[in-house]
Amino acid sequence: MIVGLDLGSKEFFEANPPYSNDELLRAVRKASSLGFEAVQIGPLGNFVPIEGRRLRTVLDHLNIERNVHVGGLYDAEKFASTQEEYVRARKEMHHGVMLCKKIGSTLVSIHPPFFTTGSVVNEELKFTAKMRFLELVKEEVDFASRNHVKVALESFCYPPFIFEGLNDFAEFVSKFPSGKLGVLLDAGHVYQVGIDLSDAVHTLEDRLLDIHVHDATRDKDYRKATHLPIGKGTINFRNFLDLLLDVRYDGWLTLEVRGGEKEVVQSKQFLEGLLARAS
Repeated sequence: MIVGLDLGSKEFFEANPPYSNDELLRAVRKASSLGFEAVQIGPLGNFVPIEGRRLRTVLDHLNIERNVHVGGLYDAEKFASTQEEYVRARKEMHHGVMLCKKIGSTLVSIHPPFFTTGSVVNEELKFTAKMRFLELVKEEVDFASRNHVKVALESFCYPPFIFEGLNDFAEFVSKFPSGKLGVLLDAGHVYQVGIDLSDAVHTLEDRLLDIHVHDATRDKDYRKATHLPIGKGTINFRNFLDLLLDVRYDGWLTLEVRGGEKEVVQSKQFLEGLLARAS
């Protein structure tokens, strides 16, 4: 396993999003100076149109592995009932695949749609949103496969997203060949909503392509409870890494920590220390 860095943290930039290409390159160089050998470019909505060739030149020079995180928070109600939201999602996913080609990446990750309302969601509407998302993902995994890129669906498998739990999410993913659609397991968010990490790992083990790592608590307010530096929450990372070793996961542990340089480096060193002791 390798500890990578998601470049979505505002603390790595000197301005507010959308970030310029110069700011993105500075963030990549900063990540390299902190010892990271892998970076995740995204969420793409945080950046102006990325100059892929320029970015690839820097990544290659620094010998940094890379993948692309489209992110994409799609309104499930609009997604189910309008063509506009469907087209927006398809355009963003297409863009992610093409950016992978430009920067020499073979993995792009995406979000499922979610319901913005806090009220009870109409089941028919939820079903329509899920079926339309299935249609879209079929289009995009085929497009990505033709371009030699794999797609990973992030594990938002609980309300207000369109999935009703881990098994519902796994059933959706299983409709695709494993060589085309995998999973980006977000350990912090899954833990925060009360899903057992052991259940998540073992249910999705054959599909795991990336893991978002941040500490978390079970606080109901996900904004306070997630994206914490390692050690600031209640996840037992020693047990979590043992789980990953048990299923022979050998991909990235992508830090998605809300914090400054010190917190990021300490989180990286903690994970790498656990990995060293396990080897």
